[in-house]
Amino acid sequence: MTRTGTLLLLLAALSFPACHRGLPPDQAVANLQSPDIKVRQRAANSLHADSNAPATVIPVLLQTYQAEQVPLVRGAILIALGTWGAPEAKPVIDQAVLTAADPDSRRWAARALKYWMIQTGALPQGADLPPGWPYGQPGYPPAFVVVR
Repeated sequence: MTRTGTLLLLLAALSFPACHRGLPPDQAVANLQSPDIKVRQRAANSLHADSNAPATVIPVLLQTYQAEQVPLVRGAILIALGTWGAPEAKPVIDQAVLTAADPDSRRWAARALKYWMIQTGALPQGADLPPGWPYGQPGYPPAFVVVR
């Protein structure tokens, strides 16, 4: 390997962990206001991954979720809200489950609800929910009925 190749490999290795740590919460919150969709999505994903974000982030996420127009970013924000299990996020998540208009939005809402339930202890960690959960909600399969 050439000296330049070795240097590039070393730089890539040193920068790899930084790529996966996410943004500091204050920077992620600031990035939620970016005009760039991808920047906003990455910011929400970073907040989802950061279990140590301060509680002051929750009201900002709730407000940003209401104003966000891009479904992909709304989904990422919703999942971040579900991750922390904040009581004030539950009505927003429930509303998203009830009103999801497309398969992606339904998946994001269900994932947010699952994370919220795990965080609050309503569902055990690693619970394996069948496809179509939460059953019986608009856009989701009907609840299973046992026929004997």
